[in-house]
This record gives sequence, structure tokens and C-alpha cells, in this order.
Amino acid sequence: MRKHPFYPLLFAGFLLFASCNGNDTARKQLEQARRCYENVQYGLAKQSIDALKAQYPKDYDLQKELLHLMREIEQEEQERNVTFCDSVIPVRQAEADAMKPLFVFEKTEYDSEGRYIAQAWNPSIESGFSGIKTSVTETNDLVLTAVYRSATPIRYNRVKVSIPSGEYAETQTIPFDGGANYSFKDGNGNHYQIVTFQKGRDNGVIAFIYSYSKEKMTMEYAGGKKALTRLLSQKEKDALVGTVDFAALLKETAHLKAQKEKAGKRIQYLQSKR
Repeated sequence: MRKHPFYPLLFAGFLLFASCNGNDTARKQLEQARRCYENVQYGLAKQSIDALKAQYPKDYDLQKELLHLMREIEQEEQERNVTFCDSVIPVRQAEADAMKPLFVFEKTEYDSEGRYIAQAWNPSIESGFSGIKTSVTETNDLVLTAVYRSATPIRYNRVKVSIPSGEYAETQTIPFDGGANYSFKDGNGNHYQIVTFQKGRDNGVIAFIYSYSKEKMTMEYAGGKKALTRLLSQKEKDALVGTVDFAALLKETAHLKAQKEKAGKRIQYLQSKR
């Protein structure tokens, strides 16, 4: 059958109509995205932009407009982040500064970073105490230190705390390595063993003591030659609670400062692309 010369023209016209119609639809959707942006509905605006990018991948003029609008949205979001950080950082910093006199900063020649320890409960190893000390490092890491003094070593490698209802928490096992788990003998023949749990190795023990700080609580030196128990004093628990609160303020302040710096750098980048 001979093709009528009208058919190619009709088909071309159909494509042109479809293209124009699709472009009009895209423009309407783009304007809707702009209105969402102007109404501070950033989530809806970005959803519309993503949909348009996927639907019209070869409309390069449209893609440029979408990229420009997305950058405008992101810049406003980052500017709002900076404003939020500027409003909260001074408050958190003031709260941390108010608590700081309650702590003493300690750093020995053997420490890679110093620690803040509550002045209300900071017995020295030489004083002969057995129990726990809680501290927070310069990088805002909570540290639980368990100390045991005895006439004979027991070689424990973990700590368990429990309350009368039966609930308990137990640290990870820290092998005897001469570092995080080490012992020594003083001039009077007393044996000391010190085990340090940090970077999450307390396994929830710190959070458990914090939550049940007003409860009667038993501490067990576990994993050694024999299990030994003692009651945690209220001073130990109160010092832990204060240290956790102080650490939270330090950590939040540091996080907000980092977020502000990150947002500032992103704003500079976006401005350079406009």
C-alpha cells in the first residue's frame, strides 16, 4: 500500500503537540514547586523537583532551572541551620560552663587525652578505695573505671550492676592486657586492679546506673578467680549522674558547633555556584 505523504506530517505534528503539552505540564509543576518553596514547604518542593528531574531528563533548560531552585532551597535550609545553632550554642555553652567548676581536669603523661572527673567523688588509687569512678574525656567519651583493692588479686575482667528487682547490666569483657585492664602491688603488699571501660565497652552499665541512681545497687567484680560484690555508694552514683549530664552538654555543644561550621561551608559553596 502506498503511504500517503500526509501521514509523516501528521505524525510530526503529533510529536510537536505532545512535546509542547508535556512542557506546559512541566512548567506548571515547576511553578507549583516554586510556590511550595516560597511557602517554606521545602520537603514538598524537593519532592516535586525530584519528580520533574526523573520525568523530563532530556529537557536541559528545565533541568537547569530545577538545579537552581534546589540550590536556593538548600541554601535557605543551611541558613536556618546556622540561625538555629547560633541561638542554641550560647545556651548550652553557658550550662556547661556553670557545671565545669564541679569537675577537675586530669591528664597524666600516659594519657592521650585528659578527663573531667567530678570533684565530689574523685578518690585517688593510693587512698585504697574499691569502687567506680566516672569521667568524660576531651572528646566527650564517657569512661567508667572500676578499681579493686585486696590482699590477694582476683583478676576480674568485667563488672555487673543490679538492683533488688533483678534487673541488671553488665560490661563487656576486658582481657587482662596491662592497659585497659592492669594490676600492681604497692609497698604495703596491697594488690590493685584497675579496669577501664570506654568507647561503649561499659555496654549500658553507665546508662543503667544513671536510670536507677536512687535504687539500692550491687556491683559485682566478675570473670575472675571468684566473684566479689559490694554496694555502690550514693556518692558514686551521684557523681556518675552529674558526669553524664555534663558530658551530654559538652557533646551537644560540640555537635552544634560542627553543624554550624558544616552549614557555613555549604552556604559558601552554593553561593559560588549561583
